[in-house]
Amino acid sequence: MAEYIERTAYFAAGPVVLVIGAGGLGLSVARQLGKQAALVIVDIDPAHLERSVAALTHEGYTVRGITCDITDPAQTRALGEDLAQGPGVRVLAHIAAVGMSIGDWRKMMDVDLIGAHLVAEAVGPHMVAGGVGIFISSLASYLPRRDAHLEALLKAPLGQGFEDGIVSHHGREPDFDWTYNYAKLGVNLLAEKLAIEWGPRQVRAVSLSPGMIDSPMARAEGPTLPSHDGTETRVTRGDKAREIPLGRQGSMLEITSVVAFLASDAASYLNGIDIPVDGGHRAHWRATGIIER
Repeated sequence: MAEYIERTAYFAAGPVVLVIGAGGLGLSVARQLGKQAALVIVDIDPAHLERSVAALTHEGYTVRGITCDITDPAQTRALGEDLAQGPGVRVLAHIAAVGMSIGDWRKMMDVDLIGAHLVAEAVGPHMVAGGVGIFISSLASYLPRRDAHLEALLKAPLGQGFEDGIVSHHGREPDFDWTYNYAKLGVNLLAEKLAIEWGPRQVRAVSLSPGMIDSPMARAEGPTLPSHDGTETRVTRGDKAREIPLGRQGSMLEITSVVAFLASDAASYLNGIDIPVDGGHRAHWRATGIIER
């Protein structure tokens, strides 16, 4: 009887797609980008990661998982050391983020901004020419008013006293909504910074800001959103959707499709910018004076 041989993808030995975060959007991105490259998926939860890798492998993807707490410098350094043994990284899709359900604004900031910086430090040296870092941000990144001091803080979140500096700027400890706004503005600024640093090696960096998206994370955060009318009130997701010129929320596939474009050579001259994917919500906010960015 002939020995059964598993298929090995022709691209298995080439530069990888590195997906940070194995949540709903992370796995959607992995399924899209993994059609053309081997996958490395990173998540903090080893059991969830094992299930995700097993499911993708069963679907025919070439994939392995690495457990990593992206807020831990030692673990992100270990991630970089692991990648150094391989063929390099063609696409870094940084998706990991948490919302108010984490229960501590400092922990949210650690994951949503500090973790992105630590991952960029660890992965950057292993990006190959023609590669790209895609950092998932949020339309919320446009809510903070322009402020040079705030932007200077957000550009250097690994510095001593960073979170105390945020408290001082905000005038009190920020709530979860404002923590998210600040962290995601910091992600946009990180992509700008990396575009300059990585550009001479022919590596791009961009951020992508989803608007109101139907995702597992969004559903976990509850049925209401901030009103953004200058008060502390909250409104239903249905009410919020009516602000959007297209009159609806988006889907994860509508985000994943843009990620796939940004990862492709068709986007080879896009660098250092943020791309809102929001159905026109940012345009509405600008027209009504909610934001100035």
